[in-house]
Amino acid sequence: MKKSIFGKIGAAAVVLTLVTGSLVGGTFAKYTSTAIGTGTAQVAAWKIAMKEGTNPIAGDAFSFNLINMNDKAATTDGKIAPGSFGEIKLSIDGTGSDVGYSYKIEADTSALTGVPIKFYSDAEKKTELTPVSGKITVSSADVALDAVGTPVAADIYWEWNKDSIDTADTTLGVNGSSGTITVTMTADQLIKTEGTPAS
Repeated sequence: MKKSIFGKIGAAAVVLTLVTGSLVGGTFAKYTSTAIGTGTAQVAAWKIAMKEGTNPIAGDAFSFNLINMNDKAATTDGKIAPGSFGEIKLSIDGTGSDVGYSYKIEADTSALTGVPIKFYSDAEKKTELTPVSGKITVSSADVALDAVGTPVAADIYWEWNKDSIDTADTTLGVNGSSGTITVTMTADQLIKTEGTPAS
């Protein structure tokens, strides 16, 4: 009798184990959705074209001569003398760039070595650009992203100083003197600092 009871209990335990196992290990039908995304890190284009006159500046160095535009005091091409005046035409174009930029144009006149030239920001020569420690800030500004396709022009107007002394001018001519002006054009990505109004 005892064996029969224990046998029934054992059989029941086996059946319960099988039923529980099937419930736990079975796969139930269910809804499921999956999405896998791939992000692209596309670098913004930096396209800055600088020009002196109509000449594109290739690389990071360029050369130019002061050209006399005064027909009433004509000189050989590439030479200047008392009565000479002219302009240096500079431009920066960010067409095609995906970012805004800030620019600065400076002129270092410290190596003119006595050649008496005065510089102006306007064709009428009413606003003189006075060197500070030999340097002139011609122009500087921020160019917002929505304006990068509009070229920025910065012209430097110059003339031989009308108040220079004749004997000193003559000495320069007799000696075939020359001097240099170094123009630096810089463009950097526009990154607003904290507290700076957005363009």
